[in-house]
Amino acid sequence: MIEAKIQKTFAASKRQRFTLDVEFSAPSGVTVIFGPSGAGKTTILQGIAGLLNLDAGSISIDGQKVYDSAAKLEVPAQLRRIGYVFQDLALFPHMTAAENIAFGIRVDGTEKQRMVQEILEKFRIGPVAHHRPGEISGGERQRVALARALVTHPRLLLLDEPFSALDDALKQEIISDLKRWLKDNEIPVLFVTHDSEEARALANRVLFLKDGKIEGYAAVST
Repeated sequence: MIEAKIQKTFAASKRQRFTLDVEFSAPSGVTVIFGPSGAGKTTILQGIAGLLNLDAGSISIDGQKVYDSAAKLEVPAQLRRIGYVFQDLALFPHMTAAENIAFGIRVDGTEKQRMVQEILEKFRIGPVAHHRPGEISGGERQRVALARALVTHPRLLLLDEPFSALDDALKQEIISDLKRWLKDNEIPVLFVTHDSEEARALANRVLFLKDGKIEGYAAVST
């Protein structure tokens, strides 16, 4: 379960201001944050991940506070145990697929190798383990990014429009692999998109966001 109350204002000038002011909770399963560009979807993810200085609010994951403006509490991003897949994937170009996946693992030796090998197999990217991102396809890069985010078994997964550059057939394949992993690992997922087909394919519930506000909520039948 994640519980979040987030306030953040961006002011380009006195006349140009954008304020994000949201409060929501999300249990295990996929909660899609759906809305038009500029609604504040990515800002929510960045705030939860600890990559953005918020103005006020509080964030709890599995009952543990990671941010509380009133208590002046702010757990560093690297200690929040959150997996994050960015829209541009943010893979290290000089590392192989296996090295990218292993980057955040805090154990050494055979256990690290086992963890990497296991998730390579789950996301069907074993054959490209020793290739760099520039040497593999877009779909394979997407799988590597997901594997890197999930290999350490985070307690929350954040997805920021990671499938936007893929064709429909490939998108559905990767979504199926992700759903299979999530079936075996019950964690909350916040999935940002403005694509209604992606929302329908993955969502257990949808938050509708517009102009920095949550305008509605809907459960999705599966």
